[in-house]
Amino acid sequence: YHTGTTYTWSSVGPTADGDNGVDVTAPGGAITSVSNWCLQKSMLMNGTSMSSPHATGCVALLISACKAEGIPVSPARIRRALQNSAKRLPNLSTLQQGWGMIQVDRAFDYLQANKDDDTEDIYFDVRVANRSGSPRGIYLRQADESATRQNFAIHVDPKFRPEDDISTDSQRRKIDFEMHFQIEASEPWVTVPDHFMLMNNGRTFKIDVDPTGLEPGVHTARVYGLDSRKPSRCVVFSIPITVVKPMETKHDISLGALEFKPAEIKRFFVRPPLGSTWMDITIRDLRDANIDGESSTKLIVLHTVQLLPHAAYRDFEQQKHYNLRPSQTVVASIAVEDGITCEIDLARYWSTLGTTKVDVEIQFRGVRPVPNKMTLRCGEGGSLVRVHSDLADETINPVAKLTKWLTPLRPKAGAAIKPMGPRDTLPSRNKEIYELVLTYEFTQEEKGSLIPRALGMQGILYESVFESQIMLLFDGEKKYLGVADAFPLFLTVPKGSVTIRMQIRHDDPSKLENLKDMPIWIERKLEKEIALSVYSSREGVMSGAATFRKRVLHKGSGCSVFFGEPASSKLPASAKTGDLLTGNSTFGSADASLPGTGKRPGGFPLAYWIGPKAEKTTTDSEAVEPKDERTPEEKMNDAVRDLKVEHLGKIPATDKEVNSFNELYAKLEQEFSDHLPLRMIKLKYLESRKDRVAILDDIVQVSEAIVGLINEDELALHFGRKSDSEDSAAVR
Repeated sequence: YHTGTTYTWSSVGPTADGDNGVDVTAPGGAITSVSNWCLQKSMLMNGTSMSSPHATGCVALLISACKAEGIPVSPARIRRALQNSAKRLPNLSTLQQGWGMIQVDRAFDYLQANKDDDTEDIYFDVRVANRSGSPRGIYLRQADESATRQNFAIHVDPKFRPEDDISTDSQRRKIDFEMHFQIEASEPWVTVPDHFMLMNNGRTFKIDVDPTGLEPGVHTARVYGLDSRKPSRCVVFSIPITVVKPMETKHDISLGALEFKPAEIKRFFVRPPLGSTWMDITIRDLRDANIDGESSTKLIVLHTVQLLPHAAYRDFEQQKHYNLRPSQTVVASIAVEDGITCEIDLARYWSTLGTTKVDVEIQFRGVRPVPNKMTLRCGEGGSLVRVHSDLADETINPVAKLTKWLTPLRPKAGAAIKPMGPRDTLPSRNKEIYELVLTYEFTQEEKGSLIPRALGMQGILYESVFESQIMLLFDGEKKYLGVADAFPLFLTVPKGSVTIRMQIRHDDPSKLENLKDMPIWIERKLEKEIALSVYSSREGVMSGAATFRKRVLHKGSGCSVFFGEPASSKLPASAKTGDLLTGNSTFGSADASLPGTGKRPGGFPLAYWIGPKAEKTTTDSEAVEPKDERTPEEKMNDAVRDLKVEHLGKIPATDKEVNSFNELYAKLEQEFSDHLPLRMIKLKYLESRKDRVAILDDIVQVSEAIVGLINEDELALHFGRKSDSEDSAAVR
């Protein structure tokens, strides 16, 4: 093990806007006491459940000591003390450890040394000016960004404590505020000014970042603002810089033989070539059981991620764990977005002993559909997709399936916005919180599972415009069925009336006013997936001929694929106009000569809008349905007869039950000699006997009796003319 290392699953910076991501590190493993319900005194535990309370306890110690010593306490002062006193760990990168391992004694020394400095209570908000979103750091991740020298404007704005706004003296301190800083860069590829003078309301200085000479990989730097008055050279503010230099863009990339120690992480950055839609990562264990004399498995973690604007990490990341045996080879097929830098991390799991050596190869593949998101509308007949292969020859076999059914719901009228109680008032801002409660009702035809979807609000949490959202589901008797929030799961609901009450909160009632008519969607899984027909021409879509056949698409070429509209008979029986069916489409096909799945995992999104149902026409045969003229006594006798025949058919065709069947059949034959179903029961019974060959004469005799009961003239007339399959009477 490395001395002072992190777990393989520990958080690593930077954030999407270039900030540190990790400020400081703290011990994350401990043998500690646990709750009594665990039925043991102590347990070896690890993770943020250990490191977070450790860091919290360190801060509590510092605050307690400051109060005892009469040292002012503020978030900015404590944070600066922790950052300036943290201990750098030699085996960890800045992105893994931030400023370093937290050190309580050194942090308290810093607080004591600067207890009389009022500027320690000022928080310095550092932003990259003239960039979208005013990011907190510089993050050059894409290949084009790190290919040229760039200039950045850094804006530093001092933020005094809110309580400083209450007196004339505090306002005078803002007027008199002036600090002189010495600006330094930690790396030679960052150029900064020597000095910087700052007043209240903030100022800007410029820096140059030249990543053109950097090797492929991830590189970090910091620009420090040092207080010129202090010989201790304390860092007052800083701006983090992260530069990612992806490897040369190739169709095939070999990472070679990689050796891992426990908890060691290797990071690689690649740029998927244009036209690629997935990659196959091949990992091969280089141990030879016959030579090394080892048969144990080694746990390797593979983690990939791409960052796209306004997209969550989870939407474009994959994490896989492999227990590799000696000489074993595994292949992971992972979807990618072409042209966007992709990080590929490989790590030895922290608890795996010894060293591991693996060989890793990356192959980019692609079958690119245009458009890559297909939407079909009722009555459209079909949809055209043009498929291209830009990297290599690929075998294509388009498949499209609809798997989910979504129904829209509007809320009931009369939803009111009202203030919440004092327990829901934010103490830090002293603002009133308002709530909007929307009520939705629908009828569930059969017991099943569903997900209530508020598409515009779900899938985000901390970035949400609204303070909170929650849905409660109840049945017709007001029994609680389940809850859904920002990340809903399937809930089982019974047949009958279902009510959904959705609460949305915000401190501005005008924001809630716009949501009074917000529709939600009820998502269900289709009982049976609907496969769309695939054709090679538009004529084929209309005629139902010329279906698409599996073929090889050569590099640089393309072809057209037509997906047909699903038949109305395959749609959910209770689907209504405006309902939506969703699924996915894939275009590649597995090839025995190539590794991986042969297609993009997850495919491409597919949707179908349901239109109005066809009106049923009343046929003459349906209009003149014959009336049952039987008397109640005749109906009862027929029902008794049918019940007897049904029970006769349940007697097993075994030697033990032959006599019983024959006796009962003889009685029923005397009573209902011309009843055709009775004869059919006899025929089926004889056909299922083990000694069928020996009783063929009996089978022929019963068959002739059945034919004798059928009116052959009526049968010939029925099958001699074409009947409407939709006409139930004609079919009968």
